[in-house]
Formats: sequence, structure tokens, C-alpha cells
Amino acid sequence: MRLFIGYKAWKEEEYLLNRMTFDDLVKAYVTYPAIQVYALILIAALVAGIATIGSISLFLAAFAAGAVLFPIAWYFVHRFVLHGSWMYKTPWLAGLWKRVHYDHHLYPNDLSVLFGGLHTTLPTILLVAGPVGWLIGGFPCACAAVAGTVVMTMYTEFLHAGEHLAFQPKSKFWKDMKRRHLAHHFHNEQGNYGIAEFFWDRRFGTFYDDTKDAPRTATARNLGYTSEMAEKFPWVKELTDAEPEPRKSMRSRGAVS
Repeated sequence: MRLFIGYKAWKEEEYLLNRMTFDDLVKAYVTYPAIQVYALILIAALVAGIATIGSISLFLAAFAAGAVLFPIAWYFVHRFVLHGSWMYKTPWLAGLWKRVHYDHHLYPNDLSVLFGGLHTTLPTILLVAGPVGWLIGGFPCACAAVAGTVVMTMYTEFLHAGEHLAFQPKSKFWKDMKRRHLAHHFHNEQGNYGIAEFFWDRRFGTFYDDTKDAPRTATARNLGYTSEMAEKFPWVKELTDAEPEPRKSMRSRGAVS
């Protein structure tokens, strides 16, 4: 297995989670360039932080803070940004919204639109974790907080892909997580915004454990970007229509009814 293949070669492969094994997912994960960049950033942040460390306790506290920040930041971004309508109503943001979340809900088995892109994840990591770590203890702790958030990012990316993989988990943790997340995709997208944990959903009243606990919505797949919305705000539709035929054909093989 070639480890470093680059974005172009990675995207030329067909990664459909409904046709992949767990081993296939591991291979796709470790060869995805963004995951490799996260690993390099993690190493660099830890080395830089440890090299300039003043207080071990503050360093560890900042690392923990970075890890804890991830789920709350993800909850608010997921709920109020990715599930909002303002991005697809804005011409210069429509393409970003399409890539970051619309395509994932429309094609939930396509791993290429499940994994995040560095152009969106890295600024978020640095802007959220960096200042918090700096307030805790300057540069070393800023590095530690970034490292903690990167670890959570890598962990969540893998679990998220596993939630869509066509396999039945053995552990109760993964079974519950998978069921709740798939309900978000196929039953009611206005809840269960968490990926690996649902603490903040419980805290803010958007958690439901069973499909019986929330009404089915008609917008779980299109996120409210209906044909009526497409007429008023055509930019996402135009980008979708312009996608190359091989990509459309591949996605049809991973289609979910």
C-alpha cells in the first residue's frame, strides 16, 4: 500500500462506504492527505509546545481544553452554519456549503465528501483552539490546545466514516452512535448534531435516541435546498449539474433511497 498518494490520486479511487470493508476504510483514512497533514501538525505542535514548555500542568490543561473544545465547536458550526440556509443563499459561499455539507447529506456513502478539507478545518482549529491555549499559558499552551483539537478531529473523522460504513458494530457505544447519526441523515436532520458524542445535543434539547422520539422531516437529505429554493438561489444546483459524468456515475452506485 502506497501511503503518500496525494489528493488527485486519492480522489481517483472509488470510496463508497456501502461497498467498503473496515480494512478498506482504514486504508482510505491513512492515505487521505488531510489526515496525514493533521498528523504532521500534531507532531509539530507537540514538539514546539514541549520545547518551550513552562508548566507541565498548564500544558496538559491546555491539551485537554483543546480536546473538549472540539465537540462544542462542532455542535454550533454543524447546527447554525452547516444546517443554516444563509450559505446557499450567498453566491460566493454556495460552493463551500455544497462541498462541506450538502453533498455529504445528498451522498452519505461517498467518503470523498465526508472527510473534511484542510481549507475549512485548519482555520477553524487554529481560530478556536489557539487563542484559548494562549490565554491558558502563552505559546506552549496554544500549541497544546491545537494538538488536543487535532487529535479529536482525527478521531472524529474516523468514527464518522465508520458510522456510514456498511457493517454492524459490536460495541454498544458504536452501535448507539451509528444509530443516532444515521437518524440525523435519514429521519430528522434537526437533531443529533453530534458525531462521536451527543452531550451538547442533550444540553440544548436537540437529542433524540430513537426515530420514535422525533417526527420525520422531508429535508433530511437536501437540508432544505428544495427545487423551490434552487430556483431562487441556483448556485448549488448549477455546480451539481456541472459535475463530471464519472463522478455522477460513481455516486449513483453508492446511492441511498
